[in-house]
Amino acid sequence: MGNPEVQELTERASKLRSLAEHIATLADAPNTFATTTMKNWSGPHADRVRGELKGWRTKCGEVAATLREEASACDKSAKELKNPTP
Repeated sequence: MGNPEVQELTERASKLRSLAEHIATLADAPNTFATTTMKNWSGPHADRVRGELKGWRTKCGEVAATLREEASACDKSAKELKNPTP
């Protein structure tokens, strides 16, 4: 049986990566809808909404990247627990 701390860190890394992928795709559907389906929509509200969607997409990407970094840190910690340096 493996070290429970290593298992916990490995599971946490996996969950963080899954969450990162989900968050990274959250803004795709609304952004696609606003830029393709409603491409004829114009005016100040259209520009504002498209701008907000672009900002939301950027923020989702940043959050996903941070979650991936945390997942990598969990993997590194798990590896260090498996193979401690003398």
